[in-house]
Amino acid sequence: MQHHYKVYKLQKISYLILLLYSLNLFAKELEKVSLQLSWFNQFQFAGYYIAKEKGFYKDVGLEVEIRNFDFGINVPNEVNNKKATFGVGRETLLLDRSNKKNIVALYAIFQASPLILLSLDDTNINSISDFKNKKIMTTIDDAGEVSLKAMISSQNVDFKKLHFLEHSHNIMDLVNKNTDVMSAYISKTPYDLQQMGIGYNVFYPKDYGFDMYSDFLFTNEDEIKNNEQRVIDFKNASLRGWEYAFTHIHETANLIFKKYNEQNIPLDALIYEGKELKKLAYYSNSNLGDIKKEKVQRIFDLYNVMGLAKNSILIDDFIYSDNYTLFTKGEKNYIKNRSAVNICINPNLISLRHKSNEEYTGILKDFLELINKSSGLNFNLVDKKSWKSTLEAVKSKECDIISTAAKVKEIKNSLNYTKSYIDIPLVIATKKEVSFIDNVSSLKGKKIGVVKDITFIKFLEKYYPYLNIVEVNSVSEGLKKVSTKKLFAQIDTITTISDEIQENFLSELKISGKIKQNLPLYFAVRKDDNFLLNILNKSIDSIDDFEKQKIINKWISIEYKKGFDYSLVWKILLVFIIIFSILLYRQRLLNKVNTVLKDKVDEKTKELKKLNESLERRVEQEVQNNRDKDRLLSQQVKMAAMGEMLENIAHQWRQPLSIISTTSSGIVMQKNAGILKDDFLVKSMDTINDTAQYLSKTIEDFRNFYEPNKNIVGFNIKTIYTKTLNIISFKYENLNIKFFEKIEDVDMIGLDSELIQVVINLLNNSKDALETNNDEIERFIFVEIFSIKQNLIIKIRDNAGGVDEEIIDRIFEPYFTTKHKAQGTGIGLYMSQEIISKHMNGEINVCNKEFKYNNKNYKGAQFTIKIPLKLQI
Repeated sequence: MQHHYKVYKLQKISYLILLLYSLNLFAKELEKVSLQLSWFNQFQFAGYYIAKEKGFYKDVGLEVEIRNFDFGINVPNEVNNKKATFGVGRETLLLDRSNKKNIVALYAIFQASPLILLSLDDTNINSISDFKNKKIMTTIDDAGEVSLKAMISSQNVDFKKLHFLEHSHNIMDLVNKNTDVMSAYISKTPYDLQQMGIGYNVFYPKDYGFDMYSDFLFTNEDEIKNNEQRVIDFKNASLRGWEYAFTHIHETANLIFKKYNEQNIPLDALIYEGKELKKLAYYSNSNLGDIKKEKVQRIFDLYNVMGLAKNSILIDDFIYSDNYTLFTKGEKNYIKNRSAVNICINPNLISLRHKSNEEYTGILKDFLELINKSSGLNFNLVDKKSWKSTLEAVKSKECDIISTAAKVKEIKNSLNYTKSYIDIPLVIATKKEVSFIDNVSSLKGKKIGVVKDITFIKFLEKYYPYLNIVEVNSVSEGLKKVSTKKLFAQIDTITTISDEIQENFLSELKISGKIKQNLPLYFAVRKDDNFLLNILNKSIDSIDDFEKQKIINKWISIEYKKGFDYSLVWKILLVFIIIFSILLYRQRLLNKVNTVLKDKVDEKTKELKKLNESLERRVEQEVQNNRDKDRLLSQQVKMAAMGEMLENIAHQWRQPLSIISTTSSGIVMQKNAGILKDDFLVKSMDTINDTAQYLSKTIEDFRNFYEPNKNIVGFNIKTIYTKTLNIISFKYENLNIKFFEKIEDVDMIGLDSELIQVVINLLNNSKDALETNNDEIERFIFVEIFSIKQNLIIKIRDNAGGVDEEIIDRIFEPYFTTKHKAQGTGIGLYMSQEIISKHMNGEINVCNKEFKYNNKNYKGAQFTIKIPLKLQI
């Protein structure tokens, strides 16, 4: 017995060692990162505590060290010097960026800063104008409180009449009248005063138009460059933590109280802080963490006017955007290792149709096929009978995705939403005798059937709270109740309603009206699967409008032939046969021979007539198809050109507009502060005028280059090439693409603007190829332009590796593209060939070239254009 016990004990020890070893291996798989807080532990950092304690960081493969704050720690320096991977900071990060620190903001958790000024009721300081000759405890000279300084300046208060004190961070200095006014956080100090029963006044910068962002999550530029997927995962997991913290404030406060509370903050104070910070997190915004470029620009302009910004910055460089389209290395591995993604569906889901062979078709199925093409992900449709069983399947991880019609609390707490992939029109079905419904409010008080889809119902309740909604199990059940007057109407998509009416209720019901708001459809993804969320969002972005419109046209059209009453046809046909038989019998009696001959002639005539009608319909259909194709092609060309033009204009205008904004803001601020001088005003107006003239010249240059010109004119190819490159060169500089040019000074007669468009198309084609090439090589574009035998020759070559020989003969075909769908439509090269061959009587071709440069071997595609020097039409 003792022997067996020893063996059993040894087995337990072995299992324990094996378990510890396994856990150690698992821990090694987690990537270690650090987060530096900007103040002492409190609810201000609740989202990060929750993300760590609930395992949200581990879900994305991260082991996070949350570093406590201490006086003397400079958070931007810690991140800039790579001592910390991530940091939390205020809007002063803009100044750090201006001081050449390589920091980038990922999100701003508070849409308005919690920083305020406080005075006590018994001091008679009820407005900012009452600050004169008062003691103010604040770091007002610190750029960190520029919102307070701007608020005071806006009320024409002279700073020379204010007495500033160094901040003690002790509320008792305000209570004991050691100061008259004190800066504080609205989420903390007012609670302390309430607990003491002391009345107070709040002076909030956002109430005066100075709503600053606060508590940015930021990182180093190199971290984004080298570990972009890790940055995205940390960002998403942190936002997931914040969503949980704000929806479970009491639970989160308890966690902080017990584990993160070196300040000994009371539990009630933490709960108060959580509720106040939640208001600021969702202030004027429903999307947690959003950063708007316009607002950041206004903040930086304010710093500029105050003379605090040392250097100008590009706001686009300060704000990180993960709306890129190419899949990262981590996402590619995820796709490669994922056999299939399970998507739960409800048989009554408005975006599906159900075939008799139990296969699903419809909008959702078509979009999943497009996502499969763009990403390589495979999908399994899992049938669920109700929303309850669907949500349970997601919680148990039986399903990874559900398709949803609205963002509702029941789903938002456990799932992340993708971008909307389509908006579907909604209609109202009633009895035939009901007149047209042009206003949904006329349905008030009437019973309206809606399928049991929680997201669909929440959507209708949001926009039409007065509707008396009656839940039904299916559209068919709802329409039956409408036909028997148990319901006044049924609301659903135009697809579902029209199909059901045509098949079963053609003589009883009709579509009597349309809902103003279309129904957006989203995918909702498990919160522990950020890779899948990012892949789906990129795939949705990659589906171009042309493909979406094809799907919408396919499923949102009404086919009345499907619901035709064939029984009525047979009845009419039977009567016709009887009458025809009598007439035929009579005719045979009169003249059998003539009848036979006539029947033969009539039969041949009918066949010929049918043949002609069929031929006419086919010709008409083909003509219409060609017209539609040409119209769509023309529209895409116009949109592509317009997008190119707007992007270039935006680049050229960004800095001048910033100068105008900053200068005008400076005039206003100095005027409000009473320090505006005439020479500063004149100098500022001259600056604005000169900059406006520059903008006018810029737009004129763009108009000349992009204006469609069908007139044959004389021009110099070197001149227009140089001007064109100056306009678009910033794109290439950002990608470190070097140009090597050999341009002859050639005069010619032809279509200058169309030739410019072709050159831009070819340069962009090389740029895109170089951008998507993952090899660590230098990026070159070689341009050679010369004349020979009364012809102009243009050669454009890159070192991106060339075009696959299997498809190189197809690249001039319309809609054929080697790019990701979000990067190209496949019409640029097609239109270039059309312009060169049909408009300029020339030719364009492509081949792969191997060449040597700086003793290195390269390969790339070379486009060659040959056109007459003198165009004759």
